[in-house]
Amino acid sequence: MTGSDTSPPNNPKHYASRRSSTKWLRYGAYGLGGTVLGLAGLIAVAGTGPVLRMATPMINEAVSAATDSEFELGRIEGSLWTELTLDQVTMDRATDGLHLDINDIEFDWSPMALLAGRLHINQISLATTNVILPDGTAPETVEEEDEDGGGFAMPLAVSLDALELGEIAIVDQVTGNSFLYSLNGRAKVGTNLSATAFLDLQPRDGGTDRIKLDLDFDGPGQQLAAEIDGVLGREGLVMTLAGIDPASATDIKIALNGDGPANDWKGKIDLSAAGYASLASDIGVQLSSDVVAFTLDGALSPQERITEQLPASMDKEVALGVGGAFDQLEQILSFDRISIAMADVLALSGTTELDLEDSLIAADLTADIDPAMSALLDDAVSWAELGLSVQANGNLSMPGVSLRVNGRDVKTPVSRIGDIALQADIAAPDDADEPLDATVAFSATGTDWDDPDLGAFLGAAQDMSFDARMSPDFSDIAIRNLALNTPDMTLRGQADVNEDLVVTTSNIVADVRDLAIFAPILGLDLRGQGQVALPGLTWSEARGLETGIEVLASQAGFGIADLDRIVGPEPRITGDVTLAPDLDLSVDVSALDTAMIDGPLMLRITEAFGKLSLESTLDIASGAVPPDLGIEMAPAKLTANLEGDLTAPAGTFELGVPSLAVSGQEFSDIVLTSRMTWSEQAVLSLANKGNFTFANRPYEVAANLVLPKDALRVEQISLKGEHVALSGDIALPDYSIPMRGDVTLSNLDAEFFDQFGVSLVNGTVTADIALRPDGQRQSITANASAKGLRMASTDDTNPTMIEDVELTATVGNAFDVPEISAELDGRDIIAGSIAVDELALDLDGGMDALAITLTSSGLYQGNVPISTDLAADLSLGNDIAVTANRLEAIIGDQTIELRKPLQFVLRENGRQQLDADLTVGTGHLVASLDQEAGQKSISGELHLNDFDLGPWGRISGFDGLSGTANLDASLRETRGSLPSAQVNGRISGITAKAVAGLKPFEMQLDITLEEGKLAGQASLGNGDVEALTAEGNVPLAISVLEQEFSPDLAAPVSARVRVNGQIAEFWPYVPAPDHQMSGKIKLALDVAGTLDDIRWNGDVALANGRYENLEYGTILDQMTLEGTFDQAGLSIPSITATDGGKGTVDASVDLDLLDGGEMRYDVSADLRNVALSRKDELQFWADVKASVTGSQSEADIQSTVSVLRGEVDLTLALPESVPTIEIENLPDAAQVEKTEDTQEADDAFTGNLDVTVDIPGRLFVRGKGLDSEWGGRLEISGTTDDPRITGQLSALRGQLDVIGKTFVIRDSQITFAGASPPDPMLDIEGVYTTEDLVVTAGFQGPSSDPELVLSSNPSLPEDEILSQVLFGKSQGSLSAVEAVQLASALNELSGGGSGLDVVGSIRRFIGADVLRVGGGEDGPEVKVGKYLTEGVYVGTKAGSTPGSSGVEVEIEVTPNISVTSESTEIDSKAGVQFRLDY
Repeated sequence: MTGSDTSPPNNPKHYASRRSSTKWLRYGAYGLGGTVLGLAGLIAVAGTGPVLRMATPMINEAVSAATDSEFELGRIEGSLWTELTLDQVTMDRATDGLHLDINDIEFDWSPMALLAGRLHINQISLATTNVILPDGTAPETVEEEDEDGGGFAMPLAVSLDALELGEIAIVDQVTGNSFLYSLNGRAKVGTNLSATAFLDLQPRDGGTDRIKLDLDFDGPGQQLAAEIDGVLGREGLVMTLAGIDPASATDIKIALNGDGPANDWKGKIDLSAAGYASLASDIGVQLSSDVVAFTLDGALSPQERITEQLPASMDKEVALGVGGAFDQLEQILSFDRISIAMADVLALSGTTELDLEDSLIAADLTADIDPAMSALLDDAVSWAELGLSVQANGNLSMPGVSLRVNGRDVKTPVSRIGDIALQADIAAPDDADEPLDATVAFSATGTDWDDPDLGAFLGAAQDMSFDARMSPDFSDIAIRNLALNTPDMTLRGQADVNEDLVVTTSNIVADVRDLAIFAPILGLDLRGQGQVALPGLTWSEARGLETGIEVLASQAGFGIADLDRIVGPEPRITGDVTLAPDLDLSVDVSALDTAMIDGPLMLRITEAFGKLSLESTLDIASGAVPPDLGIEMAPAKLTANLEGDLTAPAGTFELGVPSLAVSGQEFSDIVLTSRMTWSEQAVLSLANKGNFTFANRPYEVAANLVLPKDALRVEQISLKGEHVALSGDIALPDYSIPMRGDVTLSNLDAEFFDQFGVSLVNGTVTADIALRPDGQRQSITANASAKGLRMASTDDTNPTMIEDVELTATVGNAFDVPEISAELDGRDIIAGSIAVDELALDLDGGMDALAITLTSSGLYQGNVPISTDLAADLSLGNDIAVTANRLEAIIGDQTIELRKPLQFVLRENGRQQLDADLTVGTGHLVASLDQEAGQKSISGELHLNDFDLGPWGRISGFDGLSGTANLDASLRETRGSLPSAQVNGRISGITAKAVAGLKPFEMQLDITLEEGKLAGQASLGNGDVEALTAEGNVPLAISVLEQEFSPDLAAPVSARVRVNGQIAEFWPYVPAPDHQMSGKIKLALDVAGTLDDIRWNGDVALANGRYENLEYGTILDQMTLEGTFDQAGLSIPSITATDGGKGTVDASVDLDLLDGGEMRYDVSADLRNVALSRKDELQFWADVKASVTGSQSEADIQSTVSVLRGEVDLTLALPESVPTIEIENLPDAAQVEKTEDTQEADDAFTGNLDVTVDIPGRLFVRGKGLDSEWGGRLEISGTTDDPRITGQLSALRGQLDVIGKTFVIRDSQITFAGASPPDPMLDIEGVYTTEDLVVTAGFQGPSSDPELVLSSNPSLPEDEILSQVLFGKSQGSLSAVEAVQLASALNELSGGGSGLDVVGSIRRFIGADVLRVGGGEDGPEVKVGKYLTEGVYVGTKAGSTPGSSGVEVEIEVTPNISVTSESTEIDSKAGVQFRLDY
């Protein structure tokens, strides 16, 4: 069988172990040797073929047993003594597929040569040999070494003249490759150890494997000649058996030749691996009796496959040098010289000794690695010096190993290291079965990091070390005491690794001693300590990486107050991390625990980092919002859900906030949702919407964010609610300005602003904003209007209102150098006492030159014309400058105008300058200010000269008050020095119409600030009287430049105030027109002490005082009081007065000032027969005994009031005319609640009432036909904010005359039941009696809604009763003359009023739409009418003069046109009316 005959299929176990294949080749040699020995045995036993064939079965069995195979010898022919042939030898082993087949074996030798001491074989030939190599599946067996040894000597000479193997076919089952060779050879060995050998192996199939060996050794002459020439092809048998892939294998050539004496033999060897390297070397051998010495010195030259991978600097030869010896007696192989060197790259040297008998090794290698070798690393890492040493000592199977690496000036891509040191040691075990212990340590010092931030993190020194224990077969590795240290961080850990490289258990903990090392990297001012732990870390190829994770910190701070507050000093994160073999990543954070945010988080990244899933629900504490924002948030919840492609996950984010308070405004039920989606073109969209409740009204907000590659779009922007509607769209092409879009505020009711402290109750604001590109510039156009704005009024003053404001503005190049053109037009603007009819404001220009004009006109206090005309230029360049070229403000007959342009400049360097010169009425005002750059100094002056107060008093409503004011003020300060200031003021010629006969007063004020002391003097007098003098000194350490006020609290203060004069002389200057006061007053006040302990004392006295309230006529006459006061309080033990008649007043006041600003007081008063009111319409006298005690927050008010007599005149109390109905918008519930809250905040005072009012009688109510007397008793309790009145007032007697009829008041009461607010119940009856009819009219029910009840005896319908009472006739019998008489009788009640609406009640009872009772130039008149249908009115009227009685008809044709007809007893007339509402 040939090599081409057998090609078994490729085995998938490609390149399996080659050792078994080699072993089985030996087995084949054994078989061949067995055959030869068998032949020799047969010859010994019998030389004939038959005998040899008889022994064949025994040989087959023996060899089969020895080789675990089926061995079989073929037919033996010939004679052992002449020539022997064997037709076939086969061997097959089922365990691994080994097959051997040898055919046509011939053996020819000379037996007679044995007699001469020679074994002479003439020829051994094999025609064909076929071998199928094992498949590598058979178990390996360990061959026991033959320990018997000793010298060797040939017993006889041996010669083989010819060895011929004609064809050798070999098949490798693993690769399927087959090989075909032929082998020829000869050999001869003499007894004197002279020997020759020749061997020639050649391929017969075109292969490349070949080898030729020719050796000649002269024993007696100790001369050796050797020549070896061979090639091992990359696809040949040797490479195949070595398991080398032909794609990476190469052709190897070997050539060796040499000749010389045995004790100094020299030769040359040439080895080459095509494309990789070649070795050319001199070799030497020195033989002695027991020692063989050897040397090798040569050069290894890299070839293209190596050089193309090397930098140019390393494309050079490697010098090799080896010298050593083998001691056969001691069995020691020593290498006393090992040298590997590449010029300017590497120098390695060392020694090694192998004790083959005891299996020991002792090796020492050192190497110096030149900086040029850094080229292998593309110079990413370089060094100035790098040394390596390795020592091995111990058993050859596992010696102790020590490795040292030292470097200096090492440069990496991120740092420069001064010194590095690596030390690794493996201790030799005492026994082969003992585990191995290793230690590894690495250190780096003098590290200078290229990135300072990284340097702050890792420091200038680092070291790492760990211990390891390994099983003898390295199947289990335990790493302990792992430590990585930097100046501020330590990493500790341990791990166990088994034979499958599975990390079974591991724990890693990193401690950070100072979190500040992360500050430069994160850009935060970090502080505190931290720890990161990976407990229970495991890894395996089957399960991947699994570990827990714990991150915690203590005393943590981030340098940002808001972040510090949210995270807290001790944040903690715990969870688990899993990285599966397919790279599916799972991060399960079970607890994200911070001060303000906590909750779980689940992250999944799957499908080779292609898919992402995120789920999290976080609780956000109320303190997460910065407190300085004025926002109070209830605990909130944030939910996140994402799922999809890693680069385009879709999902939602939702934030829920139960309530939110912003600057006192409450928002509730807040839900903000953001939905993330991706289009087919991978465009991200965020659909955002929110819902919230504000002021009990729901609102919706929305905006969709679309993020394509070419633009950023914000679409469907909207804000919707009861009072607001906003919408718009904005786009940023190419994610940059200019923008394009529109925003429309289609409705903003003014009431909306009420929730933000702007009390508007009516009006609407609308606006349109357009964003447009103008080339590469941004243009913004805005149009806005405000109409009908009304502010709520808390008093009787006119509310502030803006009837109409229109704004049109365009801003060009808005985001670079804006160019502004704006117009604002307003009309009918009222604020307090100012009413602006028209206002126009224009802005035009850029920020460096913006022209401003303002004109307005209107009225002040309703009758004083005012107008304004302003023109100014504003520059907002490097310097900010305002120049007013024109200013004219006219108020009445007074004018404020510029004498020269007003200028204010704020320089780029910080210098500020102001220069103003104005005419103010008759006066002249000049002001200047200059503050140097860097606040080095400041100076300012103000001068007001000859300012006549009279016209301005007249304008302000104080007509008759006059005087001339002059004021001079100055300020100076230089940095490092205290400021100085001076104020000198004088008002001369002070007079008033009420005291025209008095000599004019003069007021002076002088204030000086110097050296930190403020001194002042003030006086008021007229030469004859010095009404007021004051002076004082106060330490005042103040700096205007530094804006600091740091007074010396221990510095002394002093002040003195004196008042001595007649109140009547200066009372006209007091703005209290409804009050009059006179008398002589004296007041003395003295202040002393220090700023932190100010003490004052003084006294006050009033003599011959008189007070009159001009509205109620209340008079206090002959008033006297004397009192004292100091920092502890005020005491006025006696206040006496009369009421200008027989009434007397006695009172006292005690006031105590307590620590902490508390105040206590005790006021008592005793009034006897005092006229409390002298108004014509209300007069009453009473005895009052009262006391008030309490503090500024609460008081007890006790009083007993006994009304001695009183009279109410309804003729004066009730108006003459028909009441005018005032119409105003009623506030909604929110406004009422806000007003109540404001009142509660303003009126924090509570007065507890305990008041008794006793009215025994003599309280008369007269007028308007009423004449009555009342009495009763009332008890008032509760508080001043919520008084509760109980008791009853009863009519003791009385009658009411109406239309000439007298109703007698009987059994009438007004009952107070303690309601809040007070709403007494009325039960008032009047009885009118005729000859045949008794009519009873009663007002019953609460006073807020009384009901008129009519009844009669005999009983009649209500309308008939009223007709009988009014006209004395049945309904429908009214004549014009009787109506005139009736009008005359009812003239007394024509005024109406807010009291009992008699006329209104009558109109309702008769079912009329109009019932009007009144009087005019033509006398009294009564008019009654009714609308028959919508737009058709019929009425009758009756008056006291001719032509004033008649019938009228009005028909409404259109809302603006009516046809009227009127008939009287004198004439008739008709007409058309046209009404225009404006």
